[in-house]
Amino acid sequence: MSTLEERYRRLLALYPAGHRARHEEEMLGVMLARAGRERRHPDPRDVLDLVKGALLIHARHALGPGSSDSWRDALNVAAIVAPLHLLVLEMSTWAMALWVLDGTTPLMFAVTPLVFALPHLLIVWLALRGPRWAAATCAWVWAAASTAISVRLSLAANVYFGQEPVPFSIGYMFSPLGLAFQALPGAIVALLLTVAPGTAAGAALVGRRTLLRWTAVAVLTMNGAAALEHFLVPGHSLGSLASTTLVCMACGAASRTPVGRRAVALLVPLLLVVYGGLPQFGEPGDGWLPALVQVLVGVTALVVARRGFRPYGSGTVSSPEPLA
Repeated sequence: MSTLEERYRRLLALYPAGHRARHEEEMLGVMLARAGRERRHPDPRDVLDLVKGALLIHARHALGPGSSDSWRDALNVAAIVAPLHLLVLEMSTWAMALWVLDGTTPLMFAVTPLVFALPHLLIVWLALRGPRWAAATCAWVWAAASTAISVRLSLAANVYFGQEPVPFSIGYMFSPLGLAFQALPGAIVALLLTVAPGTAAGAALVGRRTLLRWTAVAVLTMNGAAALEHFLVPGHSLGSLASTTLVCMACGAASRTPVGRRAVALLVPLLLVVYGGLPQFGEPGDGWLPALVQVLVGVTALVVARRGFRPYGSGTVSSPEPLA
């Protein structure tokens, strides 16, 4: 195989496997004949045409009439994963009791996640067992109630700290921007539950045991990271690094299937709101290194999970498991 042919085949790898099976050799022959024997690099016009064609075909597959069933299944999956994700986030802050015990954080910051986890647990239970409208109604009510509670806690925090310096993570949590980011996730979850035709079907597609396994791993990992932060590296948000790793693993595992990729796309607004509103790994003045570490860890987790390994799934892109 010549160098030029190898480079053209790399470009053709952008196309779906089915399209390559039918047209790859024909397209390759036309481009090689037009290029001549002296050329070593693909013609820029060919590169542009190949990339544009691959994008159009992928868009047609993703948005065409034949994709409606996949989008319906993806919506059901997203509608059950979204409230479960918020439940995991509340359960993942229970390690804040360590800060309460050493007197650096008031008791309400440890009790609040315990209380906030209960409505999320009810929403998930209704989404799995009860009528769809009940879960959606509960989600809308809690979205409004949690926003009011957050504003009230913000006022209480201002009174508690007074003029004293406020830790960065706590100050961010009760800033106007932080409060806005806290209000949006509940609204997004409620909207998904409202429009999804069958959340129980989404749970069945992923697998209830798979959902339980991911939930347990996420809660233990996040609380473990918080404990390490408390004892070993105070001031660095290890929880943010752990959550980045877990989310990238989940997205990588889901990206093995068409339904999984669509579900990830539907969950992107929630992920942007939740993780766009959290402080990064490290303190603001730490420079670019903590952010680089977080990006590298996230990308590595995404690639490894997409290729498949236990306990996050043994399927691969070419031979995926049913969904997760």
